[in-house]
Amino acid sequence: MIAGATAPARADGDRVWRLAQRFPTGVSVVTAGAGDTVRGGTVSAFCLLSRNPALVSVCLRRGSGLLELIRRHDCFTVNVLSGEQTWLARHFASRFRATGHSQFDGIGWTPGETGEPRLTGTLCWLHCRPRARVAAGDHELILAQVLTMAEGTGRTPLLYFAGGLHAGDIEIEDENR
Repeated sequence: MIAGATAPARADGDRVWRLAQRFPTGVSVVTAGAGDTVRGGTVSAFCLLSRNPALVSVCLRRGSGLLELIRRHDCFTVNVLSGEQTWLARHFASRFRATGHSQFDGIGWTPGETGEPRLTGTLCWLHCRPRARVAAGDHELILAQVLTMAEGTGRTPLLYFAGGLHAGDIEIEDENR
């Protein structure tokens, strides 16, 4: 055994969850629906899977209203949050927020092609169409094709690390400078 290393332990869900929090991830809000039937949810399990074709993945809790809306509308938007949007991540992670359109009261957003909310001030947004779904324990992994996207006005990322939200100190460089 390497000096200073801990002895290997048998994997269990709680321990894996605790150790996985040592890996920083970006924070996004996934939105879906249209009109009065819209919903958003905070996710830290979002990643780019393929460049060509442009594919991403998100993981959502099975049985959630957001997952049901994605199934019904066959599309969703990933809003990648900026370091200044910690309050949005907390809002959309709360089980006690309003439902439907009311959960977006006081939040800057514009409707996407299919009516789903696109949050303002984000690093970017990606409008996606599911291509495959995989049952994964208490979550569902959605593999989706990116249909449209745009850069936002945010400059630094919001990160999830060690069970908390942190404004990243990395600034996105403007490719046009």
